[in-house]
Amino acid sequence: MNKKFVAGVLATMTISSAVYLKTTYQVLRVIDGDTFETIEHQKIRLSGVDTPELELCGGNEAKIALEKLILGKRLYIKVLFNDKYRRLVSRVYLDNQDIGLTMLASGNAFISRVDPGDRDEYTLSSKKARDKKLGIFGMPCTQETNIKFPKCVIKANISSSYGDRLYRYPGCKEYNNTMVQLYLGENWFCTQEEAETAGFTRGPDCKN
Repeated sequence: MNKKFVAGVLATMTISSAVYLKTTYQVLRVIDGDTFETIEHQKIRLSGVDTPELELCGGNEAKIALEKLILGKRLYIKVLFNDKYRRLVSRVYLDNQDIGLTMLASGNAFISRVDPGDRDEYTLSSKKARDKKLGIFGMPCTQETNIKFPKCVIKANISSSYGDRLYRYPGCKEYNNTMVQLYLGENWFCTQEEAETAGFTRGPDCKN
């Protein structure tokens, strides 16, 4: 890791109760909706938010949204930690604009892990985007019915808390309450066999 870069990033000063950083860094390229690289070739990962993988619904749109916000611009960066991919997980600001919060508000990101002090603000911003069905929270990325293949009605979900992979079919107690969030890698299946081959198991609320 570039020690000079980290030292510069961690230098902070407080003005009017908002955090500003003394040194700014220019964005060289955007990798995806939550990761970018500076001209010093340091990879920065936005803290507190996730965006869909590029191959999933909304992934490319999230990348484009982040590019419009930050590409070529100079940012204030506060490093929190270095993750297992050697990325600097950071709070990122354009002037006093919190980039992670902006991505949440537009519906291009969803909450991952946030600092305790930001939890209320991040949660509120994400809830507003969900309520308005913005970005990944609306069609086509979040579905109650299968638009593309109406006859394939089995809903497969991935638990955000435990990673459980469950499928449900009409007649399961929770079927009508289940949404298919394509941006998370969830999917529709035509048969139970297809769902099980893909690694999903029948929901506990489903009858034999």
